[in-house]
Amino acid sequence: MNRTKLFVGALIVALLSLILAIYYAVPGVHHVLVSGSHPANDPQPTHFILFAILTLLGVIVALVNRPGVKRP
Repeated sequence: MNRTKLFVGALIVALLSLILAIYYAVPGVHHVLVSGSHPANDPQPTHFILFAILTLLGVIVALVNRPGVKRP
């Protein structure tokens, strides 16, 4: 796989995960795909932590696979 494609893909995953982490951290919003002890309108700490970790992994993969600088 091309390093540039992997870099862009990792950035997209990191951005989407960051958006979802923020979404699940905001109180007063009905959160979809929620089951368990927390009501759907409360912040969901497990979902927030999951998407925060995915954001960090996406950033790390993007940094490792960033395209090299072409020098003249």
